[in-house]
Amino acid sequence: MSAGSSDPLLRVNNDQDRLAPAFKDAVVRAIEECRSAGLGAKVYEGFRSAQLQALYYRRGRTIFPPAKPVTNARTNLESWHGFGLAVDVVHETLFWKPPKGAEWFRQVAGIFRKHGCNWGGDWKRPDPPHFQWGRCEASPSDGVRQLLEAEGLQAVWRRLEAA
Repeated sequence: MSAGSSDPLLRVNNDQDRLAPAFKDAVVRAIEECRSAGLGAKVYEGFRSAQLQALYYRRGRTIFPPAKPVTNARTNLESWHGFGLAVDVVHETLFWKPPKGAEWFRQVAGIFRKHGCNWGGDWKRPDPPHFQWGRCEASPSDGVRQLLEAEGLQAVWRRLEAA
């Protein structure tokens, strides 16, 4: 839905410089290890704008297809993507349909775990492409959002030891 949009706030962002520094280092090392292992993984998306998150939230609810919602996060601050602490990882040429399917994501997850990241594939509602900084709770809390508002993004990153 966002691909090809002329509005930069509705485009997928895979600029790893928008990630928290420690998380970015972990992602870069994990992707390098995935490539060395022949897995062909790449970061599809990292930081997500409020506008793009709102669009994703509508998909499967008021925008069809898909038939089912693609996210439960209404805003980018209900997702670690909005804090630069999450990425979606896909196969470099086959995207969401990698060779060996779920097994490919499990192999990638094993590598990301070694680099201090948690995997969305372990959730009650699995999100296999999703990886986030290991010091993050499953979703951002009201306290994290309040810290962001009061002291800024760097304060959130420091609290989560990702600065």
